Amino acid sequence: MKKKGKKKKLTAEQTTAQEFTNVLNIQNNYLYTRDGYVIGYIKIIPVSVGLLSKREKETLVKQLTAELSVEKEPFHFLAISRPVDMQPLLESYAHLRNETSDPYRRELLRKEMENLSDFTFGDEIVERQFFFYLSMKAAEDVERDLKKRISEFAEHFEAVGIKTEIIKDQDIVRLCNLVNNPAVVSIEDEMTDASIPILKGVI
Repeated sequence: MKKKGKKKKLTAEQTTAQEFTNVLNIQNNYLYTRDGYVIGYIKIIPVSVGLLSKREKETLVKQLTAELSVEKEPFHFLAISRPVDMQPLLESYAHLRNETSDPYRRELLRKEMENLSDFTFGDEIVERQFFFYLSMKAAEDVERDLKKRISEFAEHFEAVGIKTEIIKDQDIVRLCNLVNNPAVVSIEDEMTDASIPILKGVI
């Protein structure tokens, strides 16, 4: 039985923002859209390909291509830049500085903390985050069906040694902010000419 009560009226700005982002609700680790879809997100844990040989890179590309070639349903890919959270490292340095009585070590830690702070406030340190998202039309048992599909999709990456994470409500909110909120997006210089991307391999 639904509780009766007055529905809070949205301001014109809030209504416009909701229509722009197409977000109806975020719950149970899914995003519900205003046009009737349910979306789940998979975060790809970065792989340091610089540590791989040329042959290992080529093998990884071939394996991942073979894994994804069996996918018949559409999926979407997101690559987003965001400022690196340096706060944990700054707190660690501050703790070390408070624990030591060596004046030279204290001075080195102080300078390192200043440098890190300058990088952070100057938006010079960014990291790339990679996501896939899958969607289904809202229907009965859609969450169960989408959960199965997301798990199977993530297995393609796990099979070739790439770790994944199915993100939850709070992380979906953060992702929406990264995509839609200019205040938290780090702008990069990049070519924006229209072109057809062709995957040849990892260099």
